Amino acid sequence: MSAAQDPAGPGAHQSRAGVAHFSMLCYAILIGTSFPVGEAIAGGLDPAVLTFFRLVLAAAVLGLVLAVRRDFVRPDRSLILRSGMVGLLMSVFFVAMFEALRWTTALSTVALFTLVPLASSGFGYLINGQRINTVHLACLAFGAAGAMWIVFDGSLEKLLTLSLGRGELIFVVGGLAFSLYAPVIKRLHRGESPPVLAFWNLLTGAVLLGIYAVPALLETDIHAVHMKVWAGIVYLAVFSTAITFFLSTLGSLSLPAFKVMSYTYLTPAVVAIFAAIFYQQLPTLSVTVGILMVVSVTFLLQMTKTDTF
Repeated sequence: MSAAQDPAGPGAHQSRAGVAHFSMLCYAILIGTSFPVGEAIAGGLDPAVLTFFRLVLAAAVLGLVLAVRRDFVRPDRSLILRSGMVGLLMSVFFVAMFEALRWTTALSTVALFTLVPLASSGFGYLINGQRINTVHLACLAFGAAGAMWIVFDGSLEKLLTLSLGRGELIFVVGGLAFSLYAPVIKRLHRGESPPVLAFWNLLTGAVLLGIYAVPALLETDIHAVHMKVWAGIVYLAVFSTAITFFLSTLGSLSLPAFKVMSYTYLTPAVVAIFAAIFYQQLPTLSVTVGILMVVSVTFLLQMTKTDTF
Protein backbone atom coordinates (compact mmCIF):
# COMPACT_ATOMS: atom_id res chain seq x y z
CA MET A 1 0.00 0.00 0.00
CA SER A 2 1.37 3.40 -0.95
CA ALA A 3 1.43 6.41 1.34
CA ALA A 4 -1.33 7.98 -0.72
CA GLN A 5 -3.54 4.93 -0.25
CA ASP A 6 -2.76 4.53 3.41
CA PRO A 7 -5.93 5.53 5.30
CA ALA A 8 -3.81 6.64 8.24
CA GLY A 9 -2.01 9.14 6.00
CA PRO A 10 1.55 9.49 4.69
CA GLY A 11 2.87 10.41 8.13
CA ALA A 12 1.74 7.11 9.63
CA HIS A 13 3.13 5.21 6.63
CA GLN A 14 6.53 6.88 7.00
CA SER A 15 6.49 6.22 10.74
CA ARG A 16 5.85 2.50 10.21
CA ALA A 17 8.60 2.37 7.58
CA GLY A 18 10.98 4.09 9.99
CA VAL A 19 10.17 1.57 12.73
CA ALA A 20 10.65 -1.26 10.24
CA HIS A 21 14.06 0.02 9.16
CA PHE A 22 15.13 0.45 12.79
CA SER A 23 13.92 -3.07 13.56
CA MET A 24 15.96 -4.50 10.71
CA LEU A 25 19.02 -2.55 11.82
CA CYS A 26 18.68 -4.12 15.27
CA TYR A 27 18.17 -7.48 13.56
CA ALA A 28 21.44 -7.11 11.64
CA ILE A 29 23.31 -6.16 14.82
CA LEU A 30 21.97 -9.15 16.76
CA ILE A 31 22.66 -11.57 13.90
CA GLY A 32 26.14 -10.13 13.50
CA THR A 33 26.98 -10.54 17.19
CA SER A 34 25.83 -14.16 17.12
CA PHE A 35 28.91 -15.14 15.10
CA PRO A 36 31.59 -13.93 17.56
CA VAL A 37 29.50 -15.26 20.46
CA GLY A 38 29.28 -18.59 18.67
CA GLU A 39 33.03 -18.49 18.05
CA ALA A 40 33.66 -17.90 21.76
CA ILE A 41 31.64 -20.92 22.91
CA ALA A 42 32.06 -23.29 19.93
CA GLY A 43 34.70 -25.36 21.72
CA GLY A 44 32.73 -25.69 24.94
CA LEU A 45 30.22 -28.29 23.74
CA ASP A 46 29.65 -30.67 20.87
CA PRO A 47 28.09 -28.58 18.03
CA ALA A 48 24.96 -30.77 17.88
CA VAL A 49 24.48 -30.62 21.67
CA LEU A 50 25.05 -26.86 21.71
CA THR A 51 22.53 -26.36 18.93
CA PHE A 52 20.03 -28.66 20.65
CA PHE A 53 20.07 -26.56 23.82
CA ARG A 54 19.79 -23.38 21.76
CA LEU A 55 16.72 -24.59 19.88
CA VAL A 56 15.03 -25.94 23.01
CA LEU A 57 15.49 -22.67 24.88
CA ALA A 58 14.36 -20.58 21.89
CA ALA A 59 11.25 -22.79 21.51
CA ALA A 60 10.53 -22.38 25.22
CA VAL A 61 10.72 -18.59 24.92
CA LEU A 62 8.34 -18.52 21.95
CA GLY A 63 6.07 -21.09 23.62
CA LEU A 64 5.80 -18.82 26.66
CA VAL A 65 4.92 -15.88 24.43
CA LEU A 66 2.21 -17.93 22.71
CA ALA A 67 0.84 -19.07 26.07
CA VAL A 68 0.65 -15.49 27.38
CA ARG A 69 -1.06 -14.37 24.17
CA ARG A 70 -3.34 -17.44 24.29
CA ASP A 71 -2.34 -18.09 20.70
CA PHE A 72 -1.15 -21.66 21.14
CA VAL A 73 -2.29 -23.96 18.32
CA ARG A 74 -2.49 -27.75 18.59
CA PRO A 75 -0.63 -29.06 15.55
CA ASP A 76 -2.04 -31.49 13.04
CA ARG A 77 0.00 -34.03 11.13
CA SER A 78 0.54 -31.65 8.23
CA LEU A 79 1.98 -28.90 10.44
CA ILE A 80 4.34 -31.33 12.17
CA LEU A 81 5.65 -32.68 8.86
CA ARG A 82 6.06 -29.22 7.32
CA SER A 83 7.70 -27.81 10.44
CA GLY A 84 9.99 -30.83 10.59
CA MET A 85 11.34 -30.07 7.13
CA VAL A 86 12.01 -26.45 8.04
CA GLY A 87 13.39 -27.39 11.46
CA LEU A 88 15.82 -29.81 9.81
CA LEU A 89 17.22 -27.03 7.62
CA MET A 90 17.57 -24.79 10.66
CA SER A 91 19.38 -27.50 12.62
CA VAL A 92 21.82 -28.21 9.77
CA PHE A 93 22.69 -24.51 9.56
CA PHE A 94 23.29 -24.00 13.28
CA VAL A 95 25.33 -27.19 13.70
CA ALA A 96 27.44 -26.29 10.65
CA MET A 97 27.97 -22.78 12.05
CA PHE A 98 29.27 -24.01 15.41
CA GLU A 99 31.43 -26.69 13.78
CA ALA A 100 32.83 -24.18 11.27
CA LEU A 101 33.69 -21.72 14.05
CA ARG A 102 36.00 -24.35 15.51
CA TRP A 103 38.17 -24.08 12.39
CA THR A 104 37.80 -20.54 11.11
CA THR A 105 36.99 -17.00 12.24
CA ALA A 106 33.66 -15.30 12.81
CA LEU A 107 34.49 -12.78 10.08
CA SER A 108 35.02 -15.49 7.45
CA THR A 109 31.77 -17.26 8.32
CA VAL A 110 29.74 -14.07 8.37
CA ALA A 111 31.22 -13.09 5.00
CA LEU A 112 30.01 -16.40 3.59
CA PHE A 113 26.66 -15.75 5.29
CA THR A 114 26.21 -12.70 3.05
CA LEU A 115 26.08 -15.09 0.07
CA VAL A 116 22.79 -16.46 1.43
CA PRO A 117 20.54 -13.83 -0.25
CA LEU A 118 21.98 -14.63 -3.68
CA ALA A 119 21.65 -18.39 -3.17
CA SER A 120 18.19 -17.96 -1.65
CA SER A 121 17.05 -15.98 -4.69
CA GLY A 122 18.13 -18.87 -6.90
CA PHE A 123 16.30 -21.41 -4.75
CA GLY A 124 13.28 -19.08 -4.66
CA TYR A 125 13.11 -19.19 -8.44
CA LEU A 126 13.49 -22.99 -8.57
CA ILE A 127 11.02 -23.74 -5.76
CA ASN A 128 8.47 -20.92 -6.01
CA GLY A 129 9.06 -19.41 -9.43
CA GLN A 130 10.07 -16.06 -7.90
CA ARG A 131 11.91 -13.89 -10.39
CA ILE A 132 14.55 -11.26 -9.63
CA ASN A 133 15.08 -8.13 -11.69
CA THR A 134 18.39 -6.98 -13.13
CA VAL A 135 19.01 -4.19 -10.60
CA HIS A 136 18.61 -6.47 -7.62
CA LEU A 137 20.67 -9.22 -9.25
CA ALA A 138 23.50 -6.75 -9.87
CA CYS A 139 23.39 -5.61 -6.24
CA LEU A 140 23.42 -9.18 -4.95
CA ALA A 141 26.33 -10.05 -7.24
CA PHE A 142 28.26 -7.01 -6.01
CA GLY A 143 27.59 -8.09 -2.42
CA ALA A 144 28.79 -11.61 -3.22
CA ALA A 145 31.99 -10.17 -4.67
CA GLY A 146 32.57 -8.21 -1.47
CA ALA A 147 31.97 -11.32 0.61
CA MET A 148 34.51 -13.29 -1.43
CA TRP A 149 36.97 -10.43 -1.06
CA ILE A 150 36.67 -10.74 2.73
CA VAL A 151 36.95 -14.54 2.76
CA PHE A 152 40.05 -14.57 0.53
CA ASP A 153 41.55 -11.46 2.20
CA GLY A 154 41.76 -9.65 -1.11
CA SER A 155 44.15 -12.28 -2.50
CA LEU A 156 43.57 -13.06 -6.19
CA GLU A 157 45.85 -16.09 -5.84
CA LYS A 158 43.71 -17.58 -3.07
CA LEU A 159 40.56 -16.88 -5.08
CA LEU A 160 41.89 -18.53 -8.25
CA THR A 161 43.01 -21.61 -6.33
CA LEU A 162 39.80 -21.64 -4.25
CA SER A 163 41.79 -22.06 -1.05
CA LEU A 164 38.85 -22.37 1.31
CA GLY A 165 39.69 -23.85 4.68
CA ARG A 166 37.89 -26.68 6.45
CA GLY A 167 35.75 -24.27 8.46
CA GLU A 168 34.64 -22.33 5.38
CA LEU A 169 33.71 -25.51 3.53
CA ILE A 170 31.64 -26.73 6.48
CA PHE A 171 29.85 -23.39 6.67
CA VAL A 172 29.06 -23.46 2.94
CA VAL A 173 27.00 -26.61 3.58
CA GLY A 174 25.16 -24.85 6.41
CA GLY A 175 24.71 -21.74 4.28
CA LEU A 176 23.04 -23.76 1.52
CA ALA A 177 20.62 -25.18 4.10
CA PHE A 178 19.84 -21.67 5.35
CA SER A 179 19.40 -20.47 1.75
CA LEU A 180 16.63 -23.04 1.35
CA TYR A 181 14.94 -21.89 4.57
CA ALA A 182 12.92 -18.92 3.28
CA PRO A 183 11.81 -20.48 -0.05
CA VAL A 184 10.77 -23.70 1.70
CA ILE A 185 8.77 -21.81 4.36
CA LYS A 186 6.95 -19.88 1.63
CA ARG A 187 6.23 -23.09 -0.26
CA LEU A 188 4.95 -24.97 2.80
CA HIS A 189 3.09 -22.15 4.55
CA ARG A 190 -0.62 -22.83 5.02
CA GLY A 191 -1.74 -19.66 6.78
CA GLU A 192 -0.33 -20.18 10.29
CA SER A 193 0.67 -17.04 12.19
CA PRO A 194 4.45 -16.33 12.19
CA PRO A 195 4.91 -16.95 15.97
CA VAL A 196 3.05 -20.28 15.78
CA LEU A 197 5.02 -21.39 12.75
CA ALA A 198 8.34 -20.36 14.31
CA PHE A 199 7.54 -22.23 17.54
CA TRP A 200 6.82 -25.52 15.76
CA ASN A 201 9.81 -25.05 13.45
CA LEU A 202 12.07 -24.66 16.48
CA LEU A 203 10.48 -27.47 18.46
CA THR A 204 10.52 -30.03 15.65
CA GLY A 205 14.06 -29.00 14.77
CA ALA A 206 15.09 -29.56 18.39
CA VAL A 207 13.42 -33.00 18.46
CA LEU A 208 15.06 -34.14 15.22
CA LEU A 209 18.44 -32.83 16.33
CA GLY A 210 17.97 -34.40 19.75
CA ILE A 211 17.45 -37.82 18.14
CA TYR A 212 20.64 -37.37 16.11
CA ALA A 213 22.60 -36.06 19.10
CA VAL A 214 21.57 -38.75 21.63
CA PRO A 215 25.08 -40.28 21.86
CA ALA A 216 26.72 -36.87 22.32
CA LEU A 217 24.05 -35.82 24.83
CA LEU A 218 24.62 -38.96 26.91
CA GLU A 219 28.36 -38.29 26.96
CA THR A 220 27.94 -34.64 27.98
CA ASP A 221 28.68 -33.78 31.61
CA ILE A 222 26.29 -30.86 32.13
CA HIS A 223 27.93 -29.88 35.41
CA ALA A 224 31.33 -29.57 33.72
CA VAL A 225 30.11 -27.07 31.12
CA HIS A 226 31.53 -23.61 31.78
CA MET A 227 29.09 -20.85 32.71
CA LYS A 228 30.40 -18.81 29.78
CA VAL A 229 29.01 -21.47 27.43
CA TRP A 230 25.59 -21.45 29.10
CA ALA A 231 25.52 -17.64 28.96
CA GLY A 232 26.34 -17.79 25.25
CA ILE A 233 23.57 -20.33 24.62
CA VAL A 234 21.05 -18.14 26.44
CA TYR A 235 22.14 -15.09 24.42
CA LEU A 236 21.91 -16.96 21.11
CA ALA A 237 18.55 -18.52 21.94
CA VAL A 238 16.85 -15.36 23.22
CA PHE A 239 18.45 -12.55 21.23
CA SER A 240 19.76 -14.21 18.05
CA THR A 241 16.81 -16.56 17.59
CA ALA A 242 13.57 -15.51 19.32
CA ILE A 243 14.00 -11.69 19.21
CA THR A 244 15.49 -11.58 15.71
CA PHE A 245 12.49 -13.56 14.47
CA PHE A 246 10.15 -10.89 15.89
CA LEU A 247 12.25 -8.05 14.41
CA SER A 248 12.41 -9.61 10.94
CA THR A 249 8.66 -10.23 11.03
CA LEU A 250 8.04 -6.60 11.99
CA GLY A 251 10.28 -5.40 9.16
CA SER A 252 8.67 -7.72 6.63
CA LEU A 253 5.21 -6.29 7.33
CA SER A 254 6.19 -2.80 6.15
CA LEU A 255 9.14 -3.24 3.77
CA PRO A 256 9.58 -5.02 0.43
CA ALA A 257 11.29 -8.39 0.70
CA PHE A 258 14.51 -7.32 -1.02
CA LYS A 259 14.96 -4.40 1.40
CA VAL A 260 14.52 -6.72 4.38
CA MET A 261 17.04 -9.16 2.93
CA SER A 262 19.56 -6.40 2.22
CA TYR A 263 20.22 -5.91 5.95
CA THR A 264 22.08 -9.23 5.92
CA TYR A 265 24.93 -7.35 4.25
CA LEU A 266 25.57 -5.30 7.40
CA THR A 267 26.65 -8.35 9.41
CA PRO A 268 30.38 -8.35 8.39
CA ALA A 269 30.67 -4.74 9.58
CA VAL A 270 29.01 -5.68 12.88
CA VAL A 271 31.48 -8.54 13.39
CA ALA A 272 34.44 -6.30 12.56
CA ILE A 273 33.24 -3.60 15.00
CA PHE A 274 32.60 -6.24 17.68
CA ALA A 275 36.14 -7.61 17.28
CA ALA A 276 37.67 -4.12 17.38
CA ILE A 277 35.80 -3.11 20.56
CA PHE A 278 36.10 -6.31 22.59
CA TYR A 279 39.29 -7.91 21.24
CA GLN A 280 41.18 -4.91 19.79
CA GLN A 281 41.39 -6.80 16.49
CA LEU A 282 41.30 -4.34 13.60
CA PRO A 283 40.53 -5.67 10.11
CA THR A 284 43.20 -5.46 7.44
CA LEU A 285 42.91 -2.87 4.70
CA SER A 286 41.81 -5.48 2.14
CA VAL A 287 39.15 -6.86 4.49
CA THR A 288 37.94 -3.30 5.16
CA VAL A 289 37.51 -2.79 1.41
CA GLY A 290 35.39 -5.96 1.23
CA ILE A 291 33.28 -4.85 4.19
CA LEU A 292 32.62 -1.48 2.54
CA MET A 293 31.60 -3.26 -0.69
CA VAL A 294 29.16 -5.49 1.19
CA VAL A 295 27.69 -2.70 3.33
CA SER A 296 27.17 -0.49 0.28
CA VAL A 297 24.80 -3.11 -1.14
CA THR A 298 22.38 -2.47 1.72
CA PHE A 299 22.14 1.21 0.83
CA LEU A 300 21.96 0.51 -2.91
CA LEU A 301 19.00 -1.81 -2.38
CA GLN A 302 17.30 0.72 -0.09
CA MET A 303 17.54 3.32 -2.88
CA THR A 304 15.81 1.14 -5.48
CA LYS A 305 12.18 2.03 -6.04
CA THR A 306 10.76 -1.21 -7.35
CA ASP A 307 9.86 -4.01 -4.93
CA THR A 308 9.86 -6.89 -7.42
CA PHE A 309 11.91 -9.70 -5.95
